[in-house]
This record gives sequence, structure tokens and C-alpha cells, in this order.
Amino acid sequence: MFKTIRRTAFSLTAAAGLAVAMTACDSPTGLGSGTLNLYLTDAPGDVLSAVVTIDRIYLQADSNDASGRIILREDDVTTDLLTLVDSTHALIEDVEIPAGRYGQLRFVISGAYIVVEGEGGATEIYASSPTYAALPADAVVTGSLQMPSFATSGLKVNLPGNALVVADDGTVSLVVDFDVAQSFGKLAGASGRWVMSPVLRGFPPTTAP
Repeated sequence: MFKTIRRTAFSLTAAAGLAVAMTACDSPTGLGSGTLNLYLTDAPGDVLSAVVTIDRIYLQADSNDASGRIILREDDVTTDLLTLVDSTHALIEDVEIPAGRYGQLRFVISGAYIVVEGEGGATEIYASSPTYAALPADAVVTGSLQMPSFATSGLKVNLPGNALVVADDGTVSLVVDFDVAQSFGKLAGASGRWVMSPVLRGFPPTTAP
């Protein structure tokens, strides 16, 4: 059990010029290819900063073997989710992928830190590692931010209808909502330790970014 903080959200867009590496050479359905847009946004919350480094973004076909995996991005990107309040940010845009049904979208995160308000109004920093490269040069780390398995298997995005379906010559746009209220919490009875347990939900954008 851990105490959660008030909701913050972000959504993610696919960026032009990013290479798409496919583990499998064929479409999951053999029906040609379509286009994917992925968007990132954020809403206000009680955390002062929430910085994450995303190392990889990939799609997984309904089968869980590596042959159904499509890497959308491998260049790492570090962002403070709180800078995305009331806006969207393009990470991937107009990326061509094989047509078919994909059961999973995952973000591999190698590091993170959060800044929160402590007792007496002083700020406190909780980091995945005291040597995390994205920490400010003069940062004093108060305690640890646990990130179980996020650097290996990655964070699973809950997709609408439990799948992302890309039609031949079709275009799919997806907003990923990162619920900070459920994603960062202080461990009950564990002084100086926070845990990152993200809830990510994908949904079609209501308006064009």
C-alpha cells in the first residue's frame, strides 16, 4: 500500500524523422501498412517535477514472441512531465508500421526522479539512482524512487478495446494518459522511499494537437 498524490496526466505523439526498427520483417497480418501518431500531454498536480527518461517505445503484436515486436523509438528522451501541462508533445509522427492488430504498447524507462514538497515547505528529491544522469548538478537526493522492471519489460499502456488496430493505408492517432496520482506514491511505513507504479491509458485524441 502507498499513499497517492493528486492526478497529473501526460500524453505522447510520434515524431517525424525517427527510425522504426522491426524485429519481424512481415506485417502481423500480411495486409500492408498504415501510419501511427502517438501523443503525450500532462495536467496539473501536486508534484513539483516528475522527470523520466524513456529509452524505448515499442508495439507488440498479439503474440508475445519477439517476432511480433516493432520498435518505434530507441533514441532516449528525458522530459519533465510537468512541463507538458495543457499541451501535447510530439515524440513520433507519421511513422509507417505494418498493418495489423497490436495487443501492447510499452515504454521502457531507465530512470526517473520526482520533486515534492516536504514538511515545512522544503523540497525533497526522490530518484531511481543517486547517480541518475538527469538529476540537477546541485541536487541533494532525499531518498529512493523504486521502478520495478521498467527498464526491462517496460510500462504497459492500457489500450482502448485492449488492442491497437492499424488498417492498410489507414492512420491511427493515440493519446497516452499518464495518471501521476496513481503513478507515484510514498510507501507506507518506509521512510525515504517512494515507488513508481504507473497507470497509462491510451485513447483517441478528441481534437487535433
